[in-house]
Amino acid sequence: MDGTRTLHQVNTILNLAKLSESDISSVSHILHFVPQILDSKQVKLLEVSKEILDYLQSGECLFIKGSEDSHVVMCSNSSTFELKEAETSNSLLVLPLLCDGKVVEQTDMRTLKKQEVLGIYHVYYEMKLTKPKFQSLRNALAKHPYNGKQSENLKESVGLSFPDLKDIIQASEEEIINKLDELPAVKIKRKWRLLDVSFLFGWVSYLDSILREKELTLEDITITEVGDWMALYDIEDVNAKCVNLFMEVNGDNLKWKSVAVSQLFALYLLPDLRAFDSNDFFNAWQQSMPVGVVALEEHLHGVALVDNESTPSLVKYLPEFQLSEDINERLDILFRNRSKWTLQAITPYIQPLTDGNLNVAALLTKHARSSSVNGVKYFSSKYNLN
Repeated sequence: MDGTRTLHQVNTILNLAKLSESDISSVSHILHFVPQILDSKQVKLLEVSKEILDYLQSGECLFIKGSEDSHVVMCSNSSTFELKEAETSNSLLVLPLLCDGKVVEQTDMRTLKKQEVLGIYHVYYEMKLTKPKFQSLRNALAKHPYNGKQSENLKESVGLSFPDLKDIIQASEEEIINKLDELPAVKIKRKWRLLDVSFLFGWVSYLDSILREKELTLEDITITEVGDWMALYDIEDVNAKCVNLFMEVNGDNLKWKSVAVSQLFALYLLPDLRAFDSNDFFNAWQQSMPVGVVALEEHLHGVALVDNESTPSLVKYLPEFQLSEDINERLDILFRNRSKWTLQAITPYIQPLTDGNLNVAALLTKHARSSSVNGVKYFSSKYNLN
């Protein structure tokens, strides 16, 4: 088609299409393809939701993040989207401007309007909201562990700045900030570091030793007293992070987070041996706990597993953050370590891989086999593992 169409020719096409003039608006667009059509390899089409369109029109930006060994994602300031290529059998035409039929002024006079077509596409990209994978964030921070102020001999700051993290982590700025809040990470001299497990164990044990010496429990003291006592142990920002990780704070009412403390002590006790006689482990684990914290086997979920099939039974080091972020590879490791898992025990290992479309139960239904034994539901591998 070109720009030399006449109204008579348009009406002839209408008749061939079995349409009348009353079926269309008073303005007909005549398409004219420019000589230098857009290169579909250089210019891509992206389908966005109304929310994303409003976001862009407000002046905000979308950021493409990816590397040679990872899938490309697109991020807004607060969300991460998977980019998927979609094909259409229809031709998608790129025009500078096309008047919507709703805004065309209806008159009795038929007119023709020339429209330039800048590109023809049969492929475009869709944005699918996804949950970022944050193992790379922890791994990046772990290269710069923090072992306490007494171990800091360098004059220059080490670690990663927040702009560094935004460059290497495939997630939005808001999601990275929220994850940093969850992780045992702290900003020291404007650089982010991962607090070492040994340091965290020492921090909790040091406070517990003060409480034991004074014959007090955590519930007997205030957050101000914690700050004053621990100021000798490390800097204020590190102490505040440790309080956030391991204590429930309600005004001046304090309480240990039993699960967080129990998991920390398990992470400290297990790595060197990788597997521990269960009786010896549970005795050592409970004896090392702060006053008032009771260690329960369920606290090990996501950190270690109890292998009752071995003789003697063993507690095996198996932290979630060290497993593959590929669901099939992760399940393969889990089922090789234990043939059957309850939903409660396996959830901490699967939860980080869920997104808005698939929860833990849905992922397990899709990738594992379920069975019931004495009324208890178990999940096992779909395949025979040797």
